[in-house]
Amino acid sequence: MTNNPDFLIVYGTLRPPFDNTFAQYLRQRGRNVGEGTFKGQAFDMGSYPGAIYNEASTTCVYGTVFNISNQKSAILTYLDYYEGVGEDFEQPTEFIRAIVPVLFNDTLTDCWIYLYNLSTDNKPLIESGDYSKHIGNPYTSPA
Repeated sequence: MTNNPDFLIVYGTLRPPFDNTFAQYLRQRGRNVGEGTFKGQAFDMGSYPGAIYNEASTTCVYGTVFNISNQKSAILTYLDYYEGVGEDFEQPTEFIRAIVPVLFNDTLTDCWIYLYNLSTDNKPLIESGDYSKHIGNPYTSPA
């Protein structure tokens, strides 16, 4: 596994069609290279999703993959703040930044990801694995 990948997968409010300041920052500095999936489950946390990675899972979570190689450090630092990741935040943090294998362009590619880090007990499962579709805002990959 790569310990410093050039790719990031987002599956929630950083993914198109969301247009918040942090999503705009990512789109301006990273390059959307398509859709990907990773093994695990997504849960509805209310106004955003939380996903867990599970290598043995038979279900997957859908997301958008960005190449962040040109401004990786700046992008990850900015998104760490958005996701509440790092020593400056109360521990344990709700999200952690990790690296997971993502099925993208018919191959497994290591990607940075923000995974949910707290209990998912009593949180509704997003059965489709796709948060955009779950909230009634289906996303289609740009041509």
